[in-house]
Amino acid sequence: MLSTTRPPTRGMPGPAIHAAPRGRRKDRDFVSSLERGLLILGVFDRQDPELTLSEVAQKTGLTPATARRFLLTLKSLGYMGSNGRRFVLRPKVLDLAYSFLDSMNADEAVQPYLRKVVEKTGDSSSVTVLAGTEIVYIANASGHRLVRLSVTVGSRFPAYPTAMGRVLLAHLPPGHLQTYFKVEHFEKITEFTETNPDKLSRILEDVRVNDYCVVQDELEVGLVSLAVPLRDDAGNVIAAINCSSVARRTDSQEMLRTRLDLLRQYAASVSTALRRFPAFAHSVASGSEGDLLSRRPDPLFPRRSLLR
Repeated sequence: MLSTTRPPTRGMPGPAIHAAPRGRRKDRDFVSSLERGLLILGVFDRQDPELTLSEVAQKTGLTPATARRFLLTLKSLGYMGSNGRRFVLRPKVLDLAYSFLDSMNADEAVQPYLRKVVEKTGDSSSVTVLAGTEIVYIANASGHRLVRLSVTVGSRFPAYPTAMGRVLLAHLPPGHLQTYFKVEHFEKITEFTETNPDKLSRILEDVRVNDYCVVQDELEVGLVSLAVPLRDDAGNVIAAINCSSVARRTDSQEMLRTRLDLLRQYAASVSTALRRFPAFAHSVASGSEGDLLSRRPDPLFPRRSLLR
């Protein structure tokens, strides 16, 4: 069901993972050695689970000598293993991601309501946040739908072809949204993916006014998704919740007619639940325009390939 048109960079090996923007590197408190260590963790993914020293150096832009020191340090700390000349991540890396999920209490606050959405609709339901130019899944409850595109906690997708991504983009501060359009590369993921920046800008204006977004066939042919925002005490959008199904069960208009009120009801409940754990809102609110400028994958939540 998924389009066979392969995007040139999303989830695919090729471009190096870049360092922080120049302004951030000039910050006296910025520790570049820590940045380089995290960059190395971020180069291992589905396509490249094992890499040689030279491959790590090429992907990060580090010299082989520098890459070697960081790889051996990470190996000594238990985050990296080796298979002959190739390096590989070890399960201890998961401790870093788990610390975020556990400290945010996302499972306790969100998961019960996602399961209710699944029970009521038969759809899948998820919550995501914006991380740079992508959405990251922090909670998910799967329905019974036969599609090749699957998600788990930590999965990442470009924001522009997704309903949740458009909800989150629509509520960015104007300056941040302008930066987003300057740095993002709008690629066709399916034949229906909207990539025209002017049209996308108008779509986001409508999303901001209507406070919901429905997308069909743009991330995966046959996938329909409806999303609404989650808000903090001050009314700021901190995340998005969706329900998604397949076109043979419903279409975008039917999704709106039968799911919008229900999804808004559960969105209000999730927003209220999240207010019991203010660290989540504080974490999301601490993002900056620099996150958009860096555009590098998060080493804790590697990007999920759009083609499996």
